[in-house]
Amino acid sequence: MPQLRRLICCLLVVFAATSVFAQQTGALHGRVTATDGSALPGVTVEAKSNVLPQPRVTVTDGNGDYRLPQLQPGTYTLQFTLSGMQTTTRRADALLGQDNAADVKMGVSGVSENITVTAESTLVNKESTALQDGLSQQEIQKLPVAQSYGDLQKLIPGVMYSQDTFRGPSAGSSGQDNVYLFDGANVTMPLYGILVAEPATHDIAEVNVIKGGAKAVDFYRAGGFQIDSVSKSGTNKIMGEVEYQLLKPGMVAAQVAGTKALQYRQDNSWSTANVGGPILSDRLFFYGSFYRPNAKLGNQTNVYGALPDYLDRRNEVFGKLTFTPTQSWLFNSTYRSSHHTQTGSFSNTGSPTTGSASTVNLKIGTLEGSKIINNRSFATFKFTDFKNPGFGGSDFSTGITPSLTPGATLDLNNLNKMGLVTVPTALLTNPAQAAFVQPFINKYGYVSNGVPTGGGTVGFGSFVQNDDSFFRKSGQIGYNLTLGSKITQDLHVGYLRHNDAEDLFRISNGWGAITIPGGTVTCSAAICGTAKPVFFQAVFNAQTIGVPNVPSKLHSEFHSQSFELNDTIHMANWTFNAGLLASNDSLYGQGLKPADNLAGWVGSPGNKYKMYEFPFKDMIQPRLGATWAYNGTDTVYTSYARYNQEANSDARAASWDRAFVTKTVTANFDQNGVLLGTAPVSGSSGKLWVPGTKPPEMKEYLIGTAKQFGPRFSTRLYARYKKGDHYVEDTNNTARVVLNAPAGVPKTPYIPDLPDRLKAIGSGSTYVVANLDGAFTKYYEATAETAYSGDKIFFQGSYTWSHYYGNFDQDNSTTSLANDGGVFIGSSNIADGAGHQLWNNMYGTLRGDRPSLLKLFGSYSLPWKSSVGAFFVFQSGQPYALWSNLPYLGLPLPDGTVDTAKYAEPAGSRRSPSVHQLDLNYTQNIALIRSMNLQILFDMFNVTNSQTGTNFENRVSILGACNTSNCISTNIAGAPSINAPSPNSFLSPRRYQVAARVQF
Repeated sequence: MPQLRRLICCLLVVFAATSVFAQQTGALHGRVTATDGSALPGVTVEAKSNVLPQPRVTVTDGNGDYRLPQLQPGTYTLQFTLSGMQTTTRRADALLGQDNAADVKMGVSGVSENITVTAESTLVNKESTALQDGLSQQEIQKLPVAQSYGDLQKLIPGVMYSQDTFRGPSAGSSGQDNVYLFDGANVTMPLYGILVAEPATHDIAEVNVIKGGAKAVDFYRAGGFQIDSVSKSGTNKIMGEVEYQLLKPGMVAAQVAGTKALQYRQDNSWSTANVGGPILSDRLFFYGSFYRPNAKLGNQTNVYGALPDYLDRRNEVFGKLTFTPTQSWLFNSTYRSSHHTQTGSFSNTGSPTTGSASTVNLKIGTLEGSKIINNRSFATFKFTDFKNPGFGGSDFSTGITPSLTPGATLDLNNLNKMGLVTVPTALLTNPAQAAFVQPFINKYGYVSNGVPTGGGTVGFGSFVQNDDSFFRKSGQIGYNLTLGSKITQDLHVGYLRHNDAEDLFRISNGWGAITIPGGTVTCSAAICGTAKPVFFQAVFNAQTIGVPNVPSKLHSEFHSQSFELNDTIHMANWTFNAGLLASNDSLYGQGLKPADNLAGWVGSPGNKYKMYEFPFKDMIQPRLGATWAYNGTDTVYTSYARYNQEANSDARAASWDRAFVTKTVTANFDQNGVLLGTAPVSGSSGKLWVPGTKPPEMKEYLIGTAKQFGPRFSTRLYARYKKGDHYVEDTNNTARVVLNAPAGVPKTPYIPDLPDRLKAIGSGSTYVVANLDGAFTKYYEATAETAYSGDKIFFQGSYTWSHYYGNFDQDNSTTSLANDGGVFIGSSNIADGAGHQLWNNMYGTLRGDRPSLLKLFGSYSLPWKSSVGAFFVFQSGQPYALWSNLPYLGLPLPDGTVDTAKYAEPAGSRRSPSVHQLDLNYTQNIALIRSMNLQILFDMFNVTNSQTGTNFENRVSILGACNTSNCISTNIAGAPSINAPSPNSFLSPRRYQVAARVQF
C-alpha cells in the first residue's frame, strides 16, 4: 500500500502541471424488476469491462433503480445478484457522454442458475431530449472515413456535408458556432470558432456529437453542434496495432479543368503504431501511439518552371494513463505532442525563391478524475492545457532592413533580392509606363508563348517571420447528487473557467511587397514635399524597422467562466429537466490604460486592458425539457434552450495595438530607386464598444418522438426551430445616419460623442463594435433518423428538410474561397461602409441553407472474415447571389470599388447544383500466428466521380461584361449582361486509399 500511495502522488504531481470540458466517460442506469414487474431493491450490480481496471459495484434502491456513473467508455458485462433470485447478466455499452439504460428482469432462483440478456441498440432515450449520436472505433474502422477528425463530421445526421478545410459545416447556425473537443480538450481555435488543431482518427475509441436539446451539463454553449471523442485505453492485456496507408497521385481520377487540388497531386502516406496494456494489473493501464502523416510533391512546376519539392511532415506522440486506485476512483490523464512542418509552398505564378514554410508545435495535456462518493453521489474534476504555437515565414531572407530616411535606395540591379516583387504589366494605353516597365518584365517575367510576361512574383516571401500562436488553459469541477425515492431528482452543479490567448508577430522580409507602378502613381506633397511621380513602391510591416515604443507582438485574450445547475426529475414514465447555465465572458486587448478623461482610456502601446465584458446577467441560458415514455419504452419529448456562443475575434480585431503591430508603411521611390518619402498605410485601429452590447445568442425549440422496433431497430423524428440574434459586428459609427437606413432603425450614431472620446485617447477608429439593428437568423428543421444494429450489420440513415435564412451571414462575409478560414467573428465585411449594411439586400437564404439532406451509412460483415462499409450523401446546392459595388456608388463611407459582400440582388437568389457522393470501404481480415490479425483495407471516395462545382464566383467585376453566348442578364446598372457565375472549387475527385494493419 505505501508503494501504491506513492504512485498515486507521483501521477497527480506529474499531470497536475497540465492546465475543460466534457468528462470523457459514459454512464449506465436501469431498473431491476421481478418477472411480475415488481421492483427489486437491494440487488447487487457489478460492472466489468476490459477498459476499466477495477469493476464498479452498486446496489438498487427502493424502486429497483441503479446508476453506474463515470464509466470508462466501452462494453460492460453487468451481473445482477440477489439472494433467492436468479443471477442475471447482460452486456451493455457505456458510450461517451451518454447515460444508457440497461433494464433487467430477475426470476426466482431454481428455474435457472444464470440468464443472459441481450443488449439493445436504440435512438430512444427516456431521460434526455438531447439530439445525440455516437460511433465506436469498431464502427468507424468499417466506414470509408479519412484520417482527419473533420472527416467524421460527414456522419452527423442533419448537418450539411462540407469539404471546407477549416470552417465547420453549418448546423442551423454559422460554421464558426461549432465546438470541437478532442479527448475532452477544446481544440476550437480561440477567438475564431474553427478547428485549429489537427487531430486524426487513429486514437479514437468513440466519438459523440450533440447538436441540440442539451442540458445544463458539461457547459454546452455551441450554437451549432459539439463533437467530442475519447481516446483508446489500455487493458489488462498487451494489445496494439501497426498501420501503413497510401494515397498516390495515380490513385486519383483526373480533376475537372481549372482545379489544382495540391493534396491530390502529392505522394501521401500515413504511418501509425500504438500499444496498450497494464502497468499494475487491475489498477493502472497505459496506452501510447505514434502517428506520422507524410506528403511530398516532387517535380513541382508552375509558370516559372521547376520548383523545389513540397514537403508536409508531422510527428505526433500520444500517451494515456487510466488509473483506479479503488473501485470508487477513476483517473484519466493524456498528453499529446505534435511537430508539423511544411516547406515549399508556392503560388501558381511565384518564382522558385518565393516559397514559404511553417512549423506548428501542438501540445495538449489533460487530467480528469471522478470519485463515487456513494450510490447517490459523485464528484468530478478536469484540467486541460492546450498550446498551439505557429511559426511561419519565407524560405529565404533578404537580410535587409528598410529605412524611412529620404535618399535611401533600392538596388535596382538586384530588385529580386529586396523583397517580394510583383512583375508589372505594360499598359498599352500608357507608352511611357510601358517603356519603363518593359526591362523589368524582360528580366523577371515568366515566359508565355515565347514572350516574357508580367503578373508573376519574384524575389523572396514578403514576411521573414509571420507567427500566430494560440493557447488555452481550462479547469472544471462538478458534483452530482440523487435525491428521493418514488420521485427522484438527479442534481448537478458545476463550475468552469478557461482563459484563451493569441499572439501575433510579423516582420517583413526586406522591403516587403514591392510593386513597379512606373510613374502612374503620384506621391502627394504632404508625403514627398512636392507632388512627384512614383516608379517603385514598397509596403512593409513597421516592426521590420523596430519602431520605438511599439510592442513586438499583438497579444489578446478571452476569459470565460460558467456556473451550471441542472435538475433531472424522474416521476413514473415522465422525466423533466430544469437547468440553468450562467456565463461571463471578458475580452482583453492591448494598447490602452485607464485614464481620468471622457473616454476613460489613453493610448498605452503594449499594455493589456479589459476591452469588454459580457456579464452573467446577460448570459443566463435556461435548459428546460420533458420526456414521456408513454408505453414505458417509446417516447415523446420537447425542450427549450438558449445558447450564448462564445467565439469572438474582437479581442484581436478591435485591439488598440492592432494599428501598431500590423501597421504597414508605404515607401515611394523615383525612377532611380531613390526614396522620396514614406507614409503609414491606412488600416484597422482600435475600436470602442457600444455600451450595453449584448452577447450573440441562439434560442432553440424542439419537439420529437422516438420508437423502438424490437431490440435492434429504432427511429426518432423531431422538429426544431432556432433563432439567432444580438449579433455583434464592427461598423461605421454613423452608418445608421448616412447610409439610407430603413424605417425602424435609429437615425443616430452608435456613440454620439465618439470623436471626442477618440481625441481623449489620442487615436482610434471611426468604427465601433455594436449589436447590429435587426440582425437575425432563423432555422427550421424536420428530421427523421433510423438506426439498426445486428450481429453482422449496422446501419444509420437520416433525412432532413430545413430552411436557414436571415440577414446576418457570418459564413458569407468574404470571397467564396476565402470563407473557408479563420474569418473574423465581430469584425468581418458585414456592416463595413456603403453596400455592406444589413438593409443592402442581405435578407434572404443564407450560405449554410440545404433544404434537402439525405445521409446513409453502415457496414456488413461478410462470411469470409471481411466487411464492406458505405457512406452516401445527397444534399441541395449552396445558395449565393451576385455581388457588385455598382448599386452603391455615390453613397458616403465608401470602401473602394471592391464587390466583396456587396449584394446586388437578394441573398440566396441563386443556388449551385445539388451534391451527391458515394464512398466505400472493404476490410479483409487474415488470421496470423499467436492471435495476431492482418487487415487489408481499401477505401474509395466519390465512387461516381461526381465533381460538382461549388463556391461560385459571384463578383460582377471579376465575372466581367459578357461577350460570349454564356451570358446572364442582371438588373445592375452598369452591368446589364455579364458572364455566368462559375465554380471556384469542386467536389474532390474519385480516389482510393489502401492500407495494411497488423493487430496484436
